[in-house]
This record gives sequence, C-alpha cells and structure tokens, in this order.
Amino acid sequence: MRGLVIPMVTTALMVGVMLYQAREIDPVLCEPPSVRLGEIAGFESESVEVSEAELTVLPADTKFDKRAYRDEFGRQFHVSVVIGGRSKSSVHRPELCLPAQGFQMTDPRTATVGDVDWHFVTLARRDAPSMGFAYTFFNQAGYRTSSHVKRIFRDVVDRSILGRIDRWVMVTVYASTDDERALKGFLTKLKEVVR
Repeated sequence: MRGLVIPMVTTALMVGVMLYQAREIDPVLCEPPSVRLGEIAGFESESVEVSEAELTVLPADTKFDKRAYRDEFGRQFHVSVVIGGRSKSSVHRPELCLPAQGFQMTDPRTATVGDVDWHFVTLARRDAPSMGFAYTFFNQAGYRTSSHVKRIFRDVVDRSILGRIDRWVMVTVYASTDDERALKGFLTKLKEVVR
C-alpha cells in the first residue's frame, strides 16, 4: 500500500490540473513590451526591412524591428527583434528555421553577457566563412532566459493556469565573424539600446 501512495497522489494531481485546464477560459493578451533598436555609439547602423517570408509565415500580429550595425573594423552585426502575438508560433527557437535557410549549427553554448543570458551557436554555410549567432528571450514582465525550454514551460503555465498570454520578445544577432569576443562586446553595447 505504501508503494502506491506516490503514484496515486501524482495521478490525482495530474487529473486535477487537466480538469483545471479543460475549463473554457479566454486568456488575456498582455500588452507587448515597448522595444525598439537604437543607435550604438561607435557603430554605423541602418534599419533593415522585414522579409516577405517573415511577413507571410509568422502570424499577422507579430511585430518586428531589425537593424544592421557595422563597427570600425567592418564587422557587421544584424539584429532582429521579434515580438510575439497571440499565437505560440510567433516566437520560436532559431534551431527550427536556421537549418531551413541552409545553415549548419555547431558548438551550442550559453553565456551571460552583462546580466543577460544568451544562447550562442556557430553558423556555417557551404563555401562561406563561419558566423557567430546569439539569441535570448524576454517577456513583458521582464522575465529573461536563453532557454527555449524554460520559455515554453513559463508560457504553458501562464496560458493554462494564470489565463494570460505573455508577449515574448526574441532578440537574435548574426555576426559576420565567428569571433565570440567581438560578438560578446557587441551584445554588451546592444543591451544599452534595446529599449
């Protein structure tokens, strides 16, 4: 009998959660964070148009801001900010779309730059130099993570239990170099202008 207590309690809890989630609730859509890319001292920059693929594949209430920065050494950093809407498919992990764009992703790692966690990978294409790439997520409540799994878990809890749809922001940075030190230096400066 003692060996059945844990499975019985676990089953009761799971059934309770499933019944709670089965309620017909209309989750509240949170206000999106006000995020826009700004100028960075010491960098030339220009606004970048959102691609036709992004506009047609992602849900209509997805918001974008994109900017290209160039440092004094000619290194380029392309920054994309995607603000999700009601659909969970607005913001997704880059591992889903980068291989479809012809990139091979290697050397995944996580590092904290300033007080922001970033997920780094090295991108390569046939007959092209390797590139650095980093991404992070945050929501309107200020919760930050570089982990797609943590973001999804929090989103499930917020939608299912708290009855709200978080407005997640995904920030991605493509670097024209695979020099991680240069990319981290840029990310330190980027934090000051992502408002």
